[in-house]
Amino acid sequence: MTSASDTPGAFSRLLVVLLTMAAVTLLGPADDARAQELSPADKNLIVNVKLAGLWEMPAGMWAQERGKSKRTREVGRTLMIDHGRLDTATHGIADRFGITLPTEPSDQQSAWLGEMKAARDDTEFDRIFANRLRYAHGVLFPIIAQVRAGTRNDVVRDYATTANQAVLRHMTLLESTGVVDQSLMPEAPVPQSNSANSAMDVGFGDFALGLLLAVVLGGGLFFAIRTLRSKNTRTRKRAAAAEPELVPSAPGEINV
Repeated sequence: MTSASDTPGAFSRLLVVLLTMAAVTLLGPADDARAQELSPADKNLIVNVKLAGLWEMPAGMWAQERGKSKRTREVGRTLMIDHGRLDTATHGIADRFGITLPTEPSDQQSAWLGEMKAARDDTEFDRIFANRLRYAHGVLFPIIAQVRAGTRNDVVRDYATTANQAVLRHMTLLESTGVVDQSLMPEAPVPQSNSANSAMDVGFGDFALGLLLAVVLGGGLFFAIRTLRSKNTRTRKRAAAAEPELVPSAPGEINV
């Protein structure tokens, strides 16, 4: 049985527990609050992956129906399945972070679907399918890579890793159809000096220059010291030669 003296302490402990529960409910865990912070690049990636699925899933379905080659039909099936799974992940992450997703493909993507639909025959369909999708994947690939490399959000990083693997696989599969025209691929970005390598180059250049200066200065200092010592030696010799001989002291005398 709780004594009267224990009642204030028990009440205080209960009050602390209730206040803690209320704070957690209102504010949420600190880690979850930090996880809600997405950069514009993070959000852009999620929207772009959704847009990709809006036209690539229908394209994959059409490839299974109209593809002339067996390989085109196989690639279409894989793309449709992969983008279906990726679409599920996209909606999950969008719901978690409150991102509004598009419901229709872009004008460019709609135009590509229109080209496939208007293909004169199945051979032309294969060519349009492979080239348009290879181009689109080539545009999306570096966007994913940049987010994967720089995002501060663990959830987005995992999502980007999954998307990166899917897009790389799709580019490889589309190229395996044998009808991809490399001249129609997106242009590679203009090479930029790698900041890490540049820093290493600059550091090595500074080190080499410093080493050269140290050698020159050290050699000059050594030569100066050697010359000074030689000059001092000659001066001492001349002084010794000019100094008169001491007269022997007589008994009892002290020469000063």
